[in-house]
Amino acid sequence: MVTQLPLDGAPLVKNGPTGVTIRLARNDEAETLCQIERSAAQAFRLIEAFSWLSVGDVQSAETHRRLTAAGTNWVAADGSGRPLGFLSAEVADEDLHICEISVSHLHQGFGLGRKLIEHAIENAAARGLEAVTLTTFRTIPWNCPFYERLGFRILEDGEFSPRLTDLMDREDADGLSRDTRCAMRLDVNA
Repeated sequence: MVTQLPLDGAPLVKNGPTGVTIRLARNDEAETLCQIERSAAQAFRLIEAFSWLSVGDVQSAETHRRLTAAGTNWVAADGSGRPLGFLSAEVADEDLHICEISVSHLHQGFGLGRKLIEHAIENAAARGLEAVTLTTFRTIPWNCPFYERLGFRILEDGEFSPRLTDLMDREDADGLSRDTRCAMRLDVNA
């Protein structure tokens, strides 16, 4: 439970979901995960330059099923097993690359994203991988600054693997400018 004081000084109590567990996604949840990503993207409506992302494409159900089969698509589920958020990743070279992390708009701010990231890091370590990587927006508070607080660091252009260079180039071609994006890395066994 988190207690905050709104502007009028009266206590506001925010209750998060109870009994949250991180588990492998199921194939029958693929469409639900697409809906969660669409819900999570609504946060971008608040930032004029990125509001178009609130109606943009989401990761496909087919991709969710493929990553679930690979054992790298996890959900944060409530006590009744209902997914509230997910993290999709893939093993690429010696890294676990986070493709997408989304938490339902109504369940943001309760630490579910952090739990999902911690699970991915533990999974990468258990697989004997070197690092966890991702690409994200530099200045949006729930993107780059969030990952930095969890131990990720921004990679400079000369540090990009060929895979990350290709990914950043594809994102740039899709309208996600390199001026606003960055690649990040967290060494697992450092």
